[in-house]
Amino acid sequence: MCGRFGYTIIKLKDGTEKWIRLIQGTRVFDIQKVEESFRNVPNFEFYPSSFAPVIHSEEKGEWNLLEPMQWGIQPEWSPKPIFNTRVERLFATPFWSVAAKSNRCIIPASFFNEWKSEKGTKIKYKISPASGESFCFAGIYGMIPNQKTKTYWFSIITQEGNSLMKEIHNSGGNQGRQPVHLTEDSWESWLDPKLSEESNIIKLIQTYPNEFLNAEPESPEPMLF
Repeated sequence: MCGRFGYTIIKLKDGTEKWIRLIQGTRVFDIQKVEESFRNVPNFEFYPSSFAPVIHSEEKGEWNLLEPMQWGIQPEWSPKPIFNTRVERLFATPFWSVAAKSNRCIIPASFFNEWKSEKGTKIKYKISPASGESFCFAGIYGMIPNQKTKTYWFSIITQEGNSLMKEIHNSGGNQGRQPVHLTEDSWESWLDPKLSEESNIIKLIQTYPNEFLNAEPESPEPMLF
């Protein structure tokens, strides 16, 4: 998965924003603030290191929150920031394993972008669910150290792409990857901090076929190499 995703204007009446029910009814829910958290972003697009609205369970697990988190973290052992986490390595190191077992989150998105290398150009694709519903990306999060105020980072979990994504995402160090999308029946379990068994967590992660996606090419961009 490349480093860009976005969200369009919230439309509750058409039923595409089912994830709203994860925070609706809590004592902190305010639909105006929810909309503003997305509207304040230029072009409704999020880039690495930018802050995006993320759903997570509060510490006691009594309700869910939607609050801004920074996309990516640079652990002390990493030479560069990390924005996405491969599902194959989710439990490979203590750093990722702790977050995967206790700090899981959902990132709502209308689309993500990928660039296809073709005949000396890179063509930008906008990829969204064919149903018109929103993505609910699976993520993990943690607290950014040495901050004056409590600030969180998040990372989007990725998996091996379907054949369509492999065709589009055909270059770069992470080619052929796609973000993990959580189905509606797994949302509550994914956010439940009491669910900590590795095998049960992995069961919540499914793949999706080409038919699930709508991929539209946008204007070609010059190659940078």
